Amino acid sequence: MSIAITSVEFKNFKAFTRYSLSIQSLNILVGPNNCGKSTILGAFRALSSGLRRARTKGPELVMGPQGQRFGYSLTQDNLPISIENVHTDYADSETLVTFRLSNKNRLILFFPKDGGCALIPETEGRAVRTAAAFKSAFPITLAVVPVLGPVEHEETVLQSETVQRHLMTHRASRHFRNYWHYFPEGFDSFAELVKATWPGMEIQRPEIADWYSRKLAMFCLEKRMTRELYWAGFGFQIWCQLLTHISRASSDTILVVDEPEIYLHPDVQRQLLGILREAGPDVLMATHSSEIIAEADPSEILLIDKARQSARRLRDVGHVQAVLDLVGSIQNITLTQLARNRRVLFVEGLGDFVVLRRFARQLGFAELAAGTGITPVESGGFGSWERVGSAAWGVEKALGQPLRIAAVFDRDFRCDEEIDRILASLGDNLSLVHIHSRKEIENYLLVPSVLDRALRRALGDRKRRTGGIDIKCPNVVDILDRVTAPFKTASQSQYIARRNDYLATIRAKTDQATTTAETLVRFNAQWDRLDLRMQIVPGKEVLAAFRDEVQRECGVTLSDSRIIDAFHEGEIPLDLAEFLRRLETFRIEE
Repeated sequence: MSIAITSVEFKNFKAFTRYSLSIQSLNILVGPNNCGKSTILGAFRALSSGLRRARTKGPELVMGPQGQRFGYSLTQDNLPISIENVHTDYADSETLVTFRLSNKNRLILFFPKDGGCALIPETEGRAVRTAAAFKSAFPITLAVVPVLGPVEHEETVLQSETVQRHLMTHRASRHFRNYWHYFPEGFDSFAELVKATWPGMEIQRPEIADWYSRKLAMFCLEKRMTRELYWAGFGFQIWCQLLTHISRASSDTILVVDEPEIYLHPDVQRQLLGILREAGPDVLMATHSSEIIAEADPSEILLIDKARQSARRLRDVGHVQAVLDLVGSIQNITLTQLARNRRVLFVEGLGDFVVLRRFARQLGFAELAAGTGITPVESGGFGSWERVGSAAWGVEKALGQPLRIAAVFDRDFRCDEEIDRILASLGDNLSLVHIHSRKEIENYLLVPSVLDRALRRALGDRKRRTGGIDIKCPNVVDILDRVTAPFKTASQSQYIARRNDYLATIRAKTDQATTTAETLVRFNAQWDRLDLRMQIVPGKEVLAAFRDEVQRECGVTLSDSRIIDAFHEGEIPLDLAEFLRRLETFRIEE
């Protein structure tokens, strides 16, 4: 079983007098400038330096918080952070950063009052006396994505040791071609990922362009035109470097990334989280990107505030919006974006578009998954469907050029007859219109077999982080049956009332008793089968109730991304899969 870092605690470390945070699979540190994000990442960078030393050398006697201990002395030359200002407010006090592991062992970065730094291992079992014993007690490795910049105009072949030594420093960008020259393993997978995530671009292996001067070249293919990487644009250069660091970290315990959004287009930023979730290691990332924050599940976001004593993990979408406001983001549509895409998708809420894109990723639509080529606009809900056509007309007039317009709505409690009328009405004015066959988009996540798989994966991850504590997986079908039962009467009443009201508007004479009986038969036929019941229950409320029960019983959180990632392609409901295929066609066709 792999070992993970489960938490970190700070005492008198720079801005933190007392502070702590828990570590999960994906940890996105957010907050305004000077809130402490960089301080946290700096501690992990220092730990990375200490780990490299401890894995190759035996410990020695060093000064610890309680006198002399066996550990590893780290000088300023060994550390990527300044020791000079490490103590909070330059106080005459000891500083500690404690990293707790899932096997109950601890690693302490200790900064004495009179200067210096030591890495001190603390174990539940035998004390560490050799490098081999350290690796056995602390089987973790850290990868750090350095500050990235554009590649060099010209790059000569260097010694492989030089390339390796600067891999996690600011010099890594200067040695990018050299890295793939000396370490070509995995290049094909890297190149495929570049091709899949940056439309129209491909990258080739580095080659020695001039044997006399030993100059390296790395060529890209853009729409059948070949050019050297230096001329491909800063954004593409940064993206290639970022994917390189992510791919080389696949076997590491944790990957540290600081503000990866620099130079990157919003479409590419949105793809990043999906790539990081599948990369392998746990991820600790600081960002100011509104695109990344909006793309993340709330439980993946940690709000950093040095005035508090611990990081706060968000719980719902409302908290995410508060964070976006805090970092100064304005998530509004711009005419520039519309003018570029000329394709609008009206959605009931921008969160719905995130869910749609995650399902698109499962179906292999990489560009749609990134939101490339489509501008989402909130329609304001099902009740506003009659305004969508006129709103789209107004936007088209403002831009002075034609737009392609699509719309997707939740079904809510509408009957089949009303849905048919709305589709016929909107179909005359829109390029693509879709109404979910299920009550709302959250109902597509309520697939019992998928929820069971997602829960088992979450429990496996929790077991890894709690040192092997087994938690029995509850019966998902029983939980769904239990949490949906209270919704039966209200849902039944809504379906009956909405169908009666609608049929009364289109028929001169409507026998409400007959209509009610028809609706009851239809409703009960669906309710009696749990898989069909999941299509008509209030999806948001049921999913929230299911999550609450799972959290209470198992101590795990089932985020949207965790659930959607558990889908097999054949399990995605057919109407949703078909809509996404039509949306992909809408996105690319002229």
